[in-house]
Amino acid sequence: MSFRSACLDWLQGLGIAIGSGFIAFYANISVAQITPDATLPNNSNVILEGNTRIISGGTTRGANLFHSFSEFSVPTGSEALFNNRLDIQNILTRVTGSGVSNIDGSIRALGRANLFIINPNGIIFSKNALLNIGGSFIATSANSMKFADGFEFSATNPQSVPLLTISVPVGLQFGTNPGTIQVQGSTLRLNPGQTLALVGGSVNMNGGRLLTSEGRIELAGVAAGTVGLSNNGSYLGLNFPNSAVRADVSLSNGAEANVRGADKGSIAINARNIDISGENTRVRAGIFIDNGTPQSQAGDIELNATGIVKVRDGSIISDNTIVQGNAGAVRINAEDSVFLDKGSHLESVVGPEAVGNSGGIIINTGSLFVTNFASVNTVTQGLGNAGNVNINARNTISLDGESFVKSSVSGNGNGGKGNGGDVNITTGSLSLTQGSTLFSGVYGLGNAGSININARDTITVEGESSPNQTSGIRSNVFEGSEGNGGNININTGSLFVKNGAVLNTNIQSIKGKLAGNININARDTVSFDGIGTNQPAAALSSNSSLEGVVGGDINITTRSLQVKNNAQLNAQTQGQGNGGNITVNTDTIDVVNGGALITTSSSSGKAGNITVKAVDSVNLSGKGITYLSRVDKTDGTYYLNQATPDTGLFANTETTSTGQGGNIRITTGKLTIQDSAQTSVNSLGTGNAGSIEAIARSIRLDAQGKITANTTAGQGNIGLRSRDLIVRRNSNITTNASGQNVIGGNININADILAAFENSDITANSDDFRGGNIIINTKGIFGIAPLSRQELERLHPKDLDPRQLQTSDITATGATRQLSGNVQITRPDVDPTNGLIEIPLNLIDASSQISTACTPGTRQFQNTFVATGRGGLPMSPAEPLQDSSTVSAWVRLRPNAENLANTMPVPEPTAVSTTPIAATIPIVEASGWVIDRKGNIELVAQVPQLNPHSPWQTPASCPVSQGGVKYGKISAAKASN
Repeated sequence: MSFRSACLDWLQGLGIAIGSGFIAFYANISVAQITPDATLPNNSNVILEGNTRIISGGTTRGANLFHSFSEFSVPTGSEALFNNRLDIQNILTRVTGSGVSNIDGSIRALGRANLFIINPNGIIFSKNALLNIGGSFIATSANSMKFADGFEFSATNPQSVPLLTISVPVGLQFGTNPGTIQVQGSTLRLNPGQTLALVGGSVNMNGGRLLTSEGRIELAGVAAGTVGLSNNGSYLGLNFPNSAVRADVSLSNGAEANVRGADKGSIAINARNIDISGENTRVRAGIFIDNGTPQSQAGDIELNATGIVKVRDGSIISDNTIVQGNAGAVRINAEDSVFLDKGSHLESVVGPEAVGNSGGIIINTGSLFVTNFASVNTVTQGLGNAGNVNINARNTISLDGESFVKSSVSGNGNGGKGNGGDVNITTGSLSLTQGSTLFSGVYGLGNAGSININARDTITVEGESSPNQTSGIRSNVFEGSEGNGGNININTGSLFVKNGAVLNTNIQSIKGKLAGNININARDTVSFDGIGTNQPAAALSSNSSLEGVVGGDINITTRSLQVKNNAQLNAQTQGQGNGGNITVNTDTIDVVNGGALITTSSSSGKAGNITVKAVDSVNLSGKGITYLSRVDKTDGTYYLNQATPDTGLFANTETTSTGQGGNIRITTGKLTIQDSAQTSVNSLGTGNAGSIEAIARSIRLDAQGKITANTTAGQGNIGLRSRDLIVRRNSNITTNASGQNVIGGNININADILAAFENSDITANSDDFRGGNIIINTKGIFGIAPLSRQELERLHPKDLDPRQLQTSDITATGATRQLSGNVQITRPDVDPTNGLIEIPLNLIDASSQISTACTPGTRQFQNTFVATGRGGLPMSPAEPLQDSSTVSAWVRLRPNAENLANTMPVPEPTAVSTTPIAATIPIVEASGWVIDRKGNIELVAQVPQLNPHSPWQTPASCPVSQGGVKYGKISAAKASN
């Protein structure tokens, strides 16, 4: 409660009427806003002279002067003058009462003394507040000020100042609920090189300006703890230990903190959350006035937050140089996140007339969000280098709504001279959407910086905001510039570029040298997918144009590469320099539905090479369906392949080209080209076509799939090596020549199996000269063959189109039959068909092969039964053999013998004895048997002559078949009589 309110309440409580006289009385005492509290050995004195309150007295210890007041405010239009000795270095003022200090007038001190005002309840600098002091100014809501010898100059526990000499202050001690420091529209200005610090429970600038040219501005929100004070010889500064609990700082509604000058000058904001907002809100450092030197160095702008940093609504944080000298860096450290929104900018710029370097921009945070035309920008427009942009975000970085992060050389038409800085990003995930861009470039004389991205999880680049503003990652050298493009280096888990977004290195200048390379290393997937609303295709491109420049290379290493739905990987040259190469190392690559890998030449430069190494498979499939509509809506050179709208791999030259086509080399497990997709090194200009080499376990061409090296000028060649090569449904392998006096290219195929069906052809024809050579080495060729002599004689070579023959053919025709090329098919020396037996057409009647010798009633005895051995038959199979030879009558088994035999273990085989057996009575071989009177059968050596009865079975012949099977025979053994 204010003094006036307390008096009024007290008088009204006594029932005393309050009249005009009392009001006049209060008016007289209200001007006495600076009141000493009598807590010092030598107390402060205040004398009013006009509108000036002269403050004298106080307690002096060494170069420090102590003042203590129960109330300290400066009313509107008045002045508080500290009448100190000129040898005083520090004026330390505390407020021990409970009221806020409201400063709406001027505060003045003599000499070059630093002024400290401590009020734990808070300090407000209103619209008319001014500072007129020679040294630095520190306003704080701390409880006390600490000194190196242990003394505390406390506002909450006032103590007498000791008699011993007091050293310099070393810290500010905050209580648990410090007051707020507010700037409400006032301009607080110090002499050059001084420190202006506002340190409170929170610090709010609502409009107003803090100005100290070449000095230091410190804004700090502290909720509890101790903040250190330091003096580096140039200015006072604050140190924040981790134990200090922070509060918030905000600047809004056109507030400005400015230290620009001829040298030095720095700004630091330390808080829990920092909020900088408003169209004209500015935080500025740098070289600004024209008395610096090339060695001048501006200080940095540093924002440190334990929570969030927000820079929004058109606010700007800048550390620039516009004359001689180097700009400082902009540094932001936020443990939680950083938000740049609605046209806000972080920048470090070398101006058009400046000589010096940019200091760069550094951001360390959990997550960074740059949205709605906001930017992070280092640029040189004069003579000097742009600084680097270094962003480290643990979690994510998101750019949206035509926002950008950029480092460049830019002359605004005049041409800057210097090198662009690098853009270095380390994060968990990166997202660029709605026309947002990462960019490095040259508009003048110098080299573009590189863009280096390390994203632990994913990178997504998607969409566009207008036909001329697509989301992308770019490094360009523009027309009229001189220098090299920068590289784009990406390391991530997965990369997704879709819906018209681009990754691009481009050099357009006659005096430029090299376009940058694009290097992508993705642990899992790289995907280019789709077109945008305004028809541009998702693209990865490294292009060169005009004269004397060389395109950059594209290198991709990943587990899976997808290029689909009209997306492209494009390395083209439009000038004298060669186009860049495309190299892919992957497990699988899918190029489908209008997707393409392209290296083209439209001028004298050579088209680059395409090299694909895919451990598992290469799949080229489908056709682009939006090509013509996209040509109508774009200039074609940036997003489109001019040679073909088809899916596939293309290293072609266009009709305007005098350069050579590129080469394509594919190494994979399985190569599939189908549904009108193709692999092509065609030459449509006056240069040679390139060559194609494919090595795979299997190669499949289906449904108008093509491998072509066609030319209107010099020949191109094709070499294929596979265990099996299958070509189906109007698919073709061609090296045809259609130009004047142009030889058809050569085709070399090495395949265990070559098969072609359904009007699929292998051709090396020449319309006007000699056909090429086709050499095929295979173990088996099926469904395709060279045209017969009769067909060649029937058709004139120029009218010969194998596709019209409705057969699968191999041709190497020339302008005349004498100019036909060679077709050579080589098979192994061993013909695998030699051992095959052809199945007979007329089968043998099996009934003629059956013997009739056993027909009942016959007299034939063609079968014999002979039994020899050492022993006789046992009574049962389960009994052992007898030890002497016997002849036994037939016997019957006991009823349970079969079951018993089934349960008996099978005896192990015994070894065969080789010991000679003693001679015994010779055994005579039985030649028949007889039946004695009792009906027993006996085997006998000599069968008695009997008169058999009449035969009752017709004798059967046993013919042996000698024919009926081509290349083979059937043999039958005779039965013994």
